[in-house]
Amino acid sequence: MIDTGKWSPPGKRNSGGNGGNRKREPNSMIGAILATFWEYTERTKVSGMWLLRRNRTYGVSRFIWSSVLLQLLLLSIYLTLLLWLKFYSYPILNTISNDLSITDVAFPGVTICSPKVVNSERVDRYVKTLKIPKEYDIAEVAAGFEFLNAFTDQSFEPPSHESFRATDAVLRLNNVTTWEAAMAVSPGCSDYVKRCFWGHTEFQCNQSHEYLSFIPTTAYLGPCCSFNYNPRNASFVPFSANIFGMDGGLTFVGAEGSERNLNTGLIVLVHHPMDYVTESAASVTITARSESFVEVSPTVQSSSVEVLELSERKRDCLISDDLRLRNYRQAACLLACQTEAIVQKCGCHPYLLPIVGNKFKECNLNDTFCYSANYDNFKSVRCDQCLPNCYDVTYSTLSYKTDLNQHQFSVSRYYSPELLNSDSFVLRVYLAKQVVPVIRKVTVMSWIGLLSDLGGIFNLCLGLSMISVVEFFYYCTYRFYINYQLQKAQLPRKAWQ
Repeated sequence: MIDTGKWSPPGKRNSGGNGGNRKREPNSMIGAILATFWEYTERTKVSGMWLLRRNRTYGVSRFIWSSVLLQLLLLSIYLTLLLWLKFYSYPILNTISNDLSITDVAFPGVTICSPKVVNSERVDRYVKTLKIPKEYDIAEVAAGFEFLNAFTDQSFEPPSHESFRATDAVLRLNNVTTWEAAMAVSPGCSDYVKRCFWGHTEFQCNQSHEYLSFIPTTAYLGPCCSFNYNPRNASFVPFSANIFGMDGGLTFVGAEGSERNLNTGLIVLVHHPMDYVTESAASVTITARSESFVEVSPTVQSSSVEVLELSERKRDCLISDDLRLRNYRQAACLLACQTEAIVQKCGCHPYLLPIVGNKFKECNLNDTFCYSANYDNFKSVRCDQCLPNCYDVTYSTLSYKTDLNQHQFSVSRYYSPELLNSDSFVLRVYLAKQVVPVIRKVTVMSWIGLLSDLGGIFNLCLGLSMISVVEFFYYCTYRFYINYQLQKAQLPRKAWQ
């Protein structure tokens, strides 16, 4: 017979039953956690966990051992974070080797410039070839060429006269560009270079040759004369040298100047043959009656395949495929960035910078005021998007010279008092060694190396292996779920007791 006195009214029974379930529900969760933990300590092979088994340690001993395990766990997490930061933030290491031949490296470009851009005697001869209307005075037109110095002289002070207006008008009338006018009134290759030699073989300095030739160019100093550098030829490929040392390379006999006011010395710039010559190029000043030696030491920077697989910002360099270009050069990127800043400010393109399409008009003499006023700003333009090349060659120089007046002797067999006059000099540019140092970027560690180091850290601190990690997650997920279901299944039974 059923004892009805033990039953509650339906409403009260339901309410009390639900409330009891809500109170016992957390107990099932805690019970599942404890059951999983004790099961894990009984069966795991992780070092030290066996001391936390039930009935194994008690009181202070259990507390001390738990603290030791917790501290070792925190230490392993700390070392893991340090390792990850090293892998993520500093993934590249530079290594140095000497295993590249000079035949695999381009011979540097050699550019000769005069610090004096405008030569007055050349100006006087040039204005006589122009058609000058009667309303313009020939002396005023000649004086206007002085404003060309604004493009190269940081300390340029505009003259008080406004002769540049007449010069601009005459140049437009004769359909002459600023570049053509600057080349005409500045010293050129015929002034600098007289006899040229490659090794012991003489060649015509101004011949039409793909490699062995000096051609008119421009640099940050203005109109210049260059060897193994041709910025106006898009298909130009620089050549490599197979000889080195003082008797190899480029030698030429030149003149500091054929005109009276050119005697200010010349500047020789050694640079990458594909890059426009900027202030960063290695430079040597040469003077008349001297023999100068410029020893060039190339250095190659390259990157491993693993480095190229990193993102652009991580490897801190770019390749042509990143920008879908035929040939990416950081110098060209910086130059384009600087040109855009000049065009944005002055609305024109300076004659001495390489031509970038036909979308920008060439600066005339009237634009020199804007250019000179913002000269420092243009030179300090920041172009963060122009990362270095992942493969590049840089050229450092070591130079020295002898005074021909003092010693009356030269190591060159072409020297003789008859061949050298008071303005002459001898210049030798050659590679220092037969091999080239290579600075190669490699990754500090790969993903496999990272996993190996992580395994070493956890094995050192806790005696963990990969299977121990899998075992831990097995107990935290599947075994915890099973124990939780068992705890829930026991709740109705406990309710009847």
